[in-house]
Amino acid sequence: MPPLSALDGCVRRLAKVLGFDSAWYGFLGWETSSAGNGVPSNSSNTGPVMHGTAALNLPGDFYQTWQAMSHEDLLLDQIRKAPRRVATYLRSQAVQTDGMMAMVDRYGIGSIATATQIRTDHQGSLFLACLRHGGSSVRRWHNGERDFLYASVEVLDRQIRQRADVTAATSGEGVELLVSAAGHCVFGGAGLLALGMDAEGPVRDKLQAAIRTALTRTGRLVADDLGLVITAKPAKVDDGAGLRRVHVRPLSPVSRLSPREAEVAALLTQGLSHKHVARHLGISPATVRNQTSQIYDKLGVHNRATLASVLASASPDRSSPP
Repeated sequence: MPPLSALDGCVRRLAKVLGFDSAWYGFLGWETSSAGNGVPSNSSNTGPVMHGTAALNLPGDFYQTWQAMSHEDLLLDQIRKAPRRVATYLRSQAVQTDGMMAMVDRYGIGSIATATQIRTDHQGSLFLACLRHGGSSVRRWHNGERDFLYASVEVLDRQIRQRADVTAATSGEGVELLVSAAGHCVFGGAGLLALGMDAEGPVRDKLQAAIRTALTRTGRLVADDLGLVITAKPAKVDDGAGLRRVHVRPLSPVSRLSPREAEVAALLTQGLSHKHVARHLGISPATVRNQTSQIYDKLGVHNRATLASVLASASPDRSSPP
């Protein structure tokens, strides 16, 4: 089950316990310099990057509305200054911004309490904004409710991350990742590390660009500069909130072959002649000879015996997803 889908039931139950009418929640990163211990600094130049969001009892345009006024979000300012505390907002409070008032008035929101687990040492931190509807008489968030909300988000963040990391566990020579449309590795970073690739290291920008490209393709992407093969899973596995699954595996020489070249190579190692390979695949012998030459060039081999050795050594790679 996708992480955000797993959260839906938890948020509905929390709404009954804490008495809020709607909610906005999901996973975000924090583009910032660290203030130490993995928390964001309080610089005004820092801010969130939304990786995937969902909502309870809110219209579908809520995210777009928030996005347009996010630079005026008073809750973000509190989170930036004190990320380990629950940020609160009242429509009746003295400190306001035009964007904040316009948003809460549009959706009939009287008070908000937001808890996060933002850290700069991993992507995909959970946030939960709980909204109570009504005017100036709406119930405030007392200390006990804020403490309960923060503890709930802390536990949910840990449990959802553990569940997602199990889903993204390495299989064979590859790893399953959950990524954002922008290419951020939200879940599965530990599996990438096992492959020798740090999603937040020096190659971060190249990796994110490669993932973005892979998300636009129906087949695999061979990223030579990263030494990886990246395959985006069909969009039907999207959790509907911006997260997609991709499979990543190390690039081997065999990975450079096209699907048809891989078929030709496999048949050649079985001892079939060019004529028999052509008949088996329904192509001309001349095409097989041309593809054989391309296969040899890509793999750096000169005969069938060496070709068979290369294919045999890459058998785990061939057994993993294309």
